[in-house]
Amino acid sequence: MAKSVKKTKSEHNNAEKQYKLLIPAKYQTLVALAVVLLVFMVYYSPMYFENQTFSSGDIITAQSARTYIDNEHDDFTLWYPYIFCGMPGYALTVGYKWFNLMYVGFTTVKVAFASLFSVDYAVWSFYLLILAITSYFLILYLTDNKLIALFGGLSTAFSTGIVLFLMIGHVTKLTALCFFPLLLLMVLKFEKKIKLLDVAILTVAMQLAFQGWHVQIIFYMLLSFLVYYIFNVVYALVKKENNAAMQFIKSGFVFLGAFIVALLIQSDNLTQIYEYNEYSTRGTKSITETDAGESAKSESDFYNYATNWSFPLEDMGTFIVPSFMGFGKSVYNGPLNNYQPVMINTYFGKIPLTENPMYMGVIVLFLALFGIFANYKKRFVQYLALLSVFSLLLAFGKYFSPVFDLMFYNFPFFDKFRAPIMALIIIQLSLPILAAFGLKSIIDAVKTKDESLKRIILYTAGAFTLLLVVSFVANSGLKDWFASRVNEFAAANPRMSQQFRALSDYMGDMFVGDMQFAFGICAVVFWLAYAFVIKKVPQIVFLVVVVVLSFSDLARVNKRFEEYHTDQKAESLFVEPGYIKAIKKIGDDQPFRILNLKQDGTLGSFNQNSNFNSHFLIQDLYGYSAVKPRSYQDYMDVVGPTNQTMWRMLNVKYIILEQQINMPTLRLLFNEGKTFLYEFTNALPRAYFVDSLAAAKPIDILNAVKNNSFDPKQKAFVYDNPAKIDVPDSGASVTVTKYLDEKIDLDATATGNNLLFLGDTYYPNGWHAYIDGNETDILRLNHGFRGIIVPKGEHKIEFIYKPTSFVVSKYLALGLSSLILIGLIFGLYMEKKKKTGEEVLEI
Repeated sequence: MAKSVKKTKSEHNNAEKQYKLLIPAKYQTLVALAVVLLVFMVYYSPMYFENQTFSSGDIITAQSARTYIDNEHDDFTLWYPYIFCGMPGYALTVGYKWFNLMYVGFTTVKVAFASLFSVDYAVWSFYLLILAITSYFLILYLTDNKLIALFGGLSTAFSTGIVLFLMIGHVTKLTALCFFPLLLLMVLKFEKKIKLLDVAILTVAMQLAFQGWHVQIIFYMLLSFLVYYIFNVVYALVKKENNAAMQFIKSGFVFLGAFIVALLIQSDNLTQIYEYNEYSTRGTKSITETDAGESAKSESDFYNYATNWSFPLEDMGTFIVPSFMGFGKSVYNGPLNNYQPVMINTYFGKIPLTENPMYMGVIVLFLALFGIFANYKKRFVQYLALLSVFSLLLAFGKYFSPVFDLMFYNFPFFDKFRAPIMALIIIQLSLPILAAFGLKSIIDAVKTKDESLKRIILYTAGAFTLLLVVSFVANSGLKDWFASRVNEFAAANPRMSQQFRALSDYMGDMFVGDMQFAFGICAVVFWLAYAFVIKKVPQIVFLVVVVVLSFSDLARVNKRFEEYHTDQKAESLFVEPGYIKAIKKIGDDQPFRILNLKQDGTLGSFNQNSNFNSHFLIQDLYGYSAVKPRSYQDYMDVVGPTNQTMWRMLNVKYIILEQQINMPTLRLLFNEGKTFLYEFTNALPRAYFVDSLAAAKPIDILNAVKNNSFDPKQKAFVYDNPAKIDVPDSGASVTVTKYLDEKIDLDATATGNNLLFLGDTYYPNGWHAYIDGNETDILRLNHGFRGIIVPKGEHKIEFIYKPTSFVVSKYLALGLSSLILIGLIFGLYMEKKKKTGEEVLEI
């Protein structure tokens, strides 16, 4: 027996030695990164090599602006006139920013990566690749084990809630997320020494994280670091570690400095977003809420809007069993559909429009819990555990309001976000790190000969085995329990009752299958861990199996809602519809708007607008954006899209319907199948003189439009103190001579002090009006549009959009990004000198 044990230990040691000989230490990281790249190539092979891509309304919306950017602008645009009567467009449709050198460098690398593949959308997977790599280096720094680092990198980049962003087009979230591990790595290095090179890397990484400017993700990332510094300073002071406390304070100020510099470099975006905020749906309550009077905030529409995507407590079950609440999108291939594959959504929880569970991998979850248990005395583990719990409480939103409301009503900017569930992103980034600590504890248990830890591993393996056996024995009972939950949901939702009752067996099979799979792979991992700690299995075998199983688990779940489509380039996806061709054939030389009211789901129609019509450089009264102008949304809320007074006032000249109608003001121009193009003959031009000006409350103005109780050619409204104007006579005229995004030229002849109405969004932060070169005030007319008073005579009028904040921030970005890159180069030089034994600069 003794000889057998010795033989096993000898084989164990030989396996480790052979691994080290097979891949020398200096090449192991290179091999690990090659494995990451290979996994990406295989997993996303349909997109990389088979001309397949993901498709969603958000992806189409992003593509719709390309014509405008590529054809009309060499670099970027500040104002986007093609939706909602115009809105600030820099953050929405920003192109190439030559004045931010870090952006230029990173974009060059990103574009080079994307150029390897025929599908343009592949460029966004680059951010997930960066996330895997930065996670790898962070975990390598923490564990000094390359296989554990590989496990962490893949687990983070393929976490279901993160992969979803790529699949549904929420790619600006990825631009920030991918640099979080690198930021955390630099901050951890500051605990020992604060080097110039690390400070430069921190600043560059933070600046690149800001590029997509997804404010909510950036907010949660910064909140994580705020918790880090508060926790560590308090911890050090309680432990009377004064030197450590001072180092954290010093590190905090360096982080703050890097944040300020990165923010200033990004101020070209930031200033535009900040200035627009109070005029957007994100920054101001709706007029219907304001007019109804101030109500308790917890009951207000504003609060409900902000908490609509809260994470229900019962959905925590999806952390272990991804189909615990049904599933988002998955492919059904059964008797109800004659065994023809069809994508269905079987989620029956409370989160609107859910396409997938917030799954992070069951192996990752339980290794993370094990890591917390085994390393509870480690300060960094305590921090990550605290951060994860805090993030989960925030994600609960209205379902656990004490924590969320404390932030919502007291923390700056927090009330601007509408999806508390987004806080789970911090858990998705933290759990793989904690799981890495769990694996490291298992590895170290062999060296420390920790018998109690070995017993915990054994008991855990036994517990999962028991749960697995029970799940098989109680198979039918579990399905019945699940079916009862589905039936309860069906009873409460008559509209979906038939579908969910019909799919009950399919959903139950998925639930039980997921449960058995979860318990099974966890049992394998922990039995293998126990075999390793008693030296029956080599470390490399144990870790490789964990890497493979954890990735396979995530890939299995992610594949369910993965929906590839044959890639269509803009020229094929955006096929010019017949109504657009007909409108262009008319050859209008004056600005106009269209409104597609079809309900058939075709691109450009009312319920699938996706800014489709803007691709053809046609201005649409409707559109899609998460940050609509508040005044426009007020019109939609009170007046609605089908109002002739609004159409007349806002230059809506063409209406697209899916059936023929008889209306005196609509003249049929074209029809093709179920598409009917009408000219709205009562439409006013984009700019025109108005007879009179009156004062009215915002809600009264909207109701007057809604009730068609005034003619916008005869009367316009301001909120108070209407200026005295003259009624224009027959000699008055206005002609638009040039209409660009940021500049509008008009020739006008006024017969007195005449009021000129321009049917474009009123926005004072950047728009200026000039009469014969002299600036004049822009009035806010009819709740959301522009007007000026033109004196008697013939005049050249200009409306120019040129925010001072952008002009200043552009050159600030150029100067600061240049300095940071110089600092990065100098830091690298100093590190090279250090390796030769010379003095290196520390902060």
